[in-house]
Amino acid sequence: MVQLHGTGMSDPLSQEVDAFVHHEARLLDECRYAEWVDLFLPDARYWVPVSIEQRDPMDGPSHFHDDIQVLKARTHRLANPRAFGAEPSPRTAHIVSGVRVDRTMDDGALVVSSTQIMLEYRNRGGFEADQRMFGGRVTHLLRRMPEGLRIARKRVDLINAEGPFNAMAAPI
Repeated sequence: MVQLHGTGMSDPLSQEVDAFVHHEARLLDECRYAEWVDLFLPDARYWVPVSIEQRDPMDGPSHFHDDIQVLKARTHRLANPRAFGAEPSPRTAHIVSGVRVDRTMDDGALVVSSTQIMLEYRNRGGFEADQRMFGGRVTHLLRRMPEGLRIARKRVDLINAEGPFNAMAAPI
C-alpha cells in the first residue's frame, strides 16, 4: 500500500524532509562534497537524464548517471582547485522550493519532489559565460536509516535538458 501525504509542512515528517533537502543543497553550496556523498546509500544512483520523458537511464544518454563510486570521484575532482575541466572550481547557490512528500512506499521509502534552481559561477575570464543557471524538478527516493534519512535515488529533470549547454561541473 502506498500512502499519500499532503502538501502542508505542518506535520513532522514533512518538516524533516524539507530540512533534509535544504541541508543537501547547502552542503553543495558550501563545497562540503564528502558530507554530501555521505547522504547517499552505498547502492544509490544520481541521475540527470537528457530527456524528461526518459524512464530508464539505460534507454539513452544522461548528463549524469552516477553510482556512489563515480560520485566520490566527481566530487573529489571538484574539491581539487587544479583539476582539469573543473578549474576554476564552481561556486553555486541552490534555491529550493516546493518540497513535498509525494508518497510513502510499502517498504517505508519516501518519494519526495521539489523544484530547484542552481546558479553556478566560474571565473573563467570571459572564456564563456561565467554564470549559468540550471533548474528543474528534483525527485528523491529517501530511506530512513539509523543515522537519519539517506538518498537511495536522486533524479533531476532539468527544464532545458534537451538544450545545448556545456557540461555541468557541479551537481544540482
